[in-house]
Amino acid sequence: MQNDNSILSPRDLERMVNNRTSDPLLADILFLKFSSDIGTILNLGRRGSLYAPEAILKVVKNLACHNLLKWSDLEMSSIDAEKKDFKNSQNNLALEIQKTLSKQRRTQKFVYLGGGHDYIFPCIKALNQFTKKLVVINLDAHLDTRTDSAPNSGTPFRQIAEHFDGEIEIVQLGIHDFANSISTMSNLPKGKEVVATYEDVRFGTKDFHETEKFLKRVIPFQKDVMYVFSLDADVLDSGVMEGVSAVNHRGLPYDFVEDVLLYAIDELKCQHFGIFEYNPLYDNLSQKGARTIAALIYQIMDDRWFV
Repeated sequence: MQNDNSILSPRDLERMVNNRTSDPLLADILFLKFSSDIGTILNLGRRGSLYAPEAILKVVKNLACHNLLKWSDLEMSSIDAEKKDFKNSQNNLALEIQKTLSKQRRTQKFVYLGGGHDYIFPCIKALNQFTKKLVVINLDAHLDTRTDSAPNSGTPFRQIAEHFDGEIEIVQLGIHDFANSISTMSNLPKGKEVVATYEDVRFGTKDFHETEKFLKRVIPFQKDVMYVFSLDADVLDSGVMEGVSAVNHRGLPYDFVEDVLLYAIDELKCQHFGIFEYNPLYDNLSQKGARTIAALIYQIMDDRWFV
């Protein structure tokens, strides 16, 4: 039975949900969903991030819409395949992401919604087929460069550095020394890693007030480089983000994270955005965490940033 829009108020008709298209090829913004927490479980994290993509999009759908841009979403993960052979499933997923991206002609923004942070690896592996020069801007309390023998949500950036074919730079913002072991902080096999701890960011921005000057110094614009924005939700302060495996008692403020996102969009012309590790099971009743992430996604969907 079709919905009867005649009984809806004008306000109800002006929500994001009404700009969704079922055809991904017609989407200006495409969400690739990874509704699994197997990588997080393998990293001994708390279960529940598999529900994140739908929980986040549920909030996004109810936001007011001020443009005519179309968006769509696709589920990409396979829990059964990950349980059977996690490493092989990552490689197969990279191929599926690559095929999906290759088909898109209209889409200008891609949002990768996890799930665990392990999904940034197959995403970057897929993007490697389109560029040989890439910079990842990762906001995180953890480096996610663990030296574990088997891949999980704590290993993706070491995997990326090892397997990327070309020039790769990983810029890590918001890192805590107390959250990373000595082995995790060891040199990567290839590529360049720039680490700015929470303290580096705080003092470098004069208590988060001079963000743009700091970002232009740490992440200057480079021509012919693809930029990827990656957010691990646990980088945010616990005052706004409770729904994660490792709650951050000294995380970055929301405004700084949003400033980095807008810098990536406006100055770096970023088109690829990953948001990972939100766990709805540990959010509060007001869905504070989902609403915080939805606010960031709203900035990505703003037509001021489309060409």
